[in-house]
Amino acid sequence: MELRKRMEITVETDEVVTVRRAKVYRAWCAECAREVDMVAVTDAWAIVGVPKTVSTRSVKWHVYEQQETALVCMESLMKSM
Repeated sequence: MELRKRMEITVETDEVVTVRRAKVYRAWCAECAREVDMVAVTDAWAIVGVPKTVSTRSVKWHVYEQQETALVCMESLMKSM
């Protein structure tokens, strides 16, 4: 009787996104409950490649609105991709 060994290999991968041309801010995300990287909403649309006519609520981004600028949490942006 011949014994055979079985080898199992598991490969895990992560996706890395490099944001260029977009200014990245550090700010508190209330929904993540921690400090995260954020980008302007216009830059977020460019990153995901979706027309700006779609509402930020429909893509479930965490949006932080300050005086004149709305920022999108990069964590929620990456999860929506």
